[in-house]
Parts: sequence; C-alpha cells; structure tokens
Amino acid sequence: PKPAAAEGQAPRSLTPWSALKSLFCIGSFILLVLYFTLPALPGWLMKNWLPAILADTFHLGQGKAGINATLWITLASLAGVLGGGALADRWMRVTPRGRIFTSALGMTLMIPALFGVGYAPTLSVAIGFLILFGLGWGFFDCNNMPILCQIARPELRATGYGLMNFVSITAGGLFTAKIGALRDAGVAPALIFSFCAIAAVISVILVLCIRPKKATETNA
Repeated sequence: PKPAAAEGQAPRSLTPWSALKSLFCIGSFILLVLYFTLPALPGWLMKNWLPAILADTFHLGQGKAGINATLWITLASLAGVLGGGALADRWMRVTPRGRIFTSALGMTLMIPALFGVGYAPTLSVAIGFLILFGLGWGFFDCNNMPILCQIARPELRATGYGLMNFVSITAGGLFTAKIGALRDAGVAPALIFSFCAIAAVISVILVLCIRPKKATETNA
C-alpha cells in the first residue's frame, strides 16, 4: 500500500476535478446524491410554504399558522436526530447497513406524514402528522454524512457533501418556485403533498440500493 501523505491530509495530487471524478465513479455516491435531493422537495415545501398552506386551509392568522408550521416539526426533528443517531449506532453493531436502514425508516415515516398533512381535516390532525414528519426527518438528516463516510474515502467527503448540498438546494429552490406557480393555478395542496410523498417512496428505494464499502476501503 502507498504511504499516506500525512495524517488527516489529502494526497497532493488531489484536485477538485479529480475529486469529483472519483466521486462520480462511485455508484453508491450517485444514489446518495439523488437520495439526499428528493427529500429536499418536501423539506422546502415545509420551510417555505407550510405557513401559507395552513393559514389558507384552516383559516388561521399568520402568527398561529407560522408557529404551527415550525414549532412541531422542529421539536420532533430534534427528537428524531437524537433517537435516530442512537438507533443507527446500535443497528451498526448488527449490520454495516444499520445507518442506511435507520435513514430508510425515517423516510418511510415521512410517507404517511405527507399524505396526512395534505388531507388532514382539522389542524389537530395536521399537527399530529407534522410531528411524524419531523421525527422521520430527524432520522434521515442525522445519517446522511455517516452514510457518505461509508462509501467515500476521507479526502473525498467534504467535496462529496458540498456537492450533495449544492444539488439538493438547487432542486429545492426550483421546486419552491414551482409550488408557487401551482398554487397560483389553483392546484390543491393535497396533490402537492401527495407528489412529495411519492418522492419519499422513491427515496426509500434509492437508499436501500446503497452498498457501503468495507471499513478498510473507506478509511484507506
């Protein structure tokens, strides 16, 4: 084996372009980028449009709509991050795919949550599904970087995570504008949430296709 350049440092020959080339030669990384991006659609829907949707659907003032659109998801996401991290660590003792399974579980929770928020008959029911969404989001969010560490070498991980964020934020921004156009066209919020739920279903399939490398490969 070749000697390392220095502990914690990338090889001198590594450039941004060679790093990208190396990343795109990893099939599981491409799947991870797609998996990281699809949940951005419901994520940005919740961040940017949920207050307005709740206000219109349940005839709320801006203050009450804003609080209910942010408070419950935030609290549930905090619980999801803590619980999802602990669960993933325990699951990793059984299988190297423990983090993948935990993330997939979180995404699975988001599927009924999105349908539920879209078709909720009352604000109380919607809040219940928002809590479920936040819990699932926490499971998903806390395991993305650990999964990346299982499929990419240390010197590629910062570039990889930056690319994941770039693609995700770009898609989320475009989808935010599209939601505004759909609302202007009179499309029911339930249909928008249903589309996001379908994206979550696809995400579960994608993450389960990711295959982590052996520890000796990812840390070499």
